[in-house]
Amino acid sequence: MATIYAKTDKGQLEIETRASRLAPRLRTALILVDGRRSDVELSPLIHGNPELILHSLLHDGFIEVVRIVEERAAPRPPEEARAVDPQVRAFELRRRAAVDDLLEQVGALGEAVAARLDRCTTTEELEPNLELARQILEYARGERAAAAYARRFIVALPRPAGA
Repeated sequence: MATIYAKTDKGQLEIETRASRLAPRLRTALILVDGRRSDVELSPLIHGNPELILHSLLHDGFIEVVRIVEERAAPRPPEEARAVDPQVRAFELRRRAAVDDLLEQVGALGEAVAARLDRCTTTEELEPNLELARQILEYARGERAAAAYARRFIVALPRPAGA
């Protein structure tokens, strides 16, 4: 069984005002809760212990259970289709590292862009958001940090097949 959560009025107010001063990981998870994705779908997007983080948000009244759905086992693809394309894997690893690096360096200041980066599925979507991340780093940490981020994540960005 999978649980689908949505933000409560308190959760929406926290996104808008930061009145409760949630810890960065809790706030990032709160941003990701959208009333459509289940806890199973959110787990890979939430750093740390997703189950504990969602429970904490629920307990503190920032999110609520919308519904519980039965998970259906997806049919297994043929053996050759199960192997992940190395280019796609490199893209996903780079995207995940870009999010982690941004949040580590600027915390809550980078949460909105980190959420946007998490949703990117193509290089064309990712590049402008990486530039936003670089600009946030330049503002918060200076030119050196921004340049290092750009060298690591923007220059020579791997492109998944078909992107």
